[in-house]
Amino acid sequence: MIFLFFIIAMLYASAGFGGGSMYLAVLNSVFPLAGVGNKVHGLLCNTGVTLQGSCQWGRAYGKALQQGWPILLCAAISCSFTAYYFRNEGIVQWAMSIALIVAGILLILQDRIQSLQFKFHQSVLLSISTLVGALAGMTGIGGGIYLSPILHLSKWQDAKSIATLCSILILSNSIISLVILMGFSSFSLENINWSLPLASIIGGTIGSISGIRILTQKQIKWLTGIILIAVGSQFILNVIL
Repeated sequence: MIFLFFIIAMLYASAGFGGGSMYLAVLNSVFPLAGVGNKVHGLLCNTGVTLQGSCQWGRAYGKALQQGWPILLCAAISCSFTAYYFRNEGIVQWAMSIALIVAGILLILQDRIQSLQFKFHQSVLLSISTLVGALAGMTGIGGGIYLSPILHLSKWQDAKSIATLCSILILSNSIISLVILMGFSSFSLENINWSLPLASIIGGTIGSISGIRILTQKQIKWLTGIILIAVGSQFILNVIL
């Protein structure tokens, strides 16, 4: 499992993500009864990966923050609310699974279907980011994987600037959810398997470097689409099985 978390983090970080959705999918498959523990480990890994990723992506594409900070703020506020008041329900998982798969397909086909490229008004993007933050709080992941396809399809900025913003959004939402979860549950720090966050941070560091220095804009877009489809399919399989 340590090696698997290393690979997941490396793959996700190369596209500016933390991997929280896949960590939860793996943990829920292996430890189906450890609900709070699985969420804590997933959020810790998510936080570690996106913390280093945000520093690396931010240094390279920090201008994204000048335009994107209102998006981050709206998502953080709604994430705080739903993480505190709501629990994850099956219908939310189904809705998110379908949305992720559709978004991934549209993102991959974006270059060939010009009509799928929209220019959203700032108020629309803020509304969407608020919804994304709310969904992140419900599901216990960062939410960047939901926002990324919207930003790509709207041509908000280039692919690497979007990866920067999504990485920071995942980091902030993960910290919020983690603090709320740890503060209002009986889960103890003594029960944390620190090898999993460590493996994720190492893998995420390698992935972030690859995304910044090696991958092209088009490759990041394709990788993002594939990840979205994979995560959505994994959620559906978990519900069915």
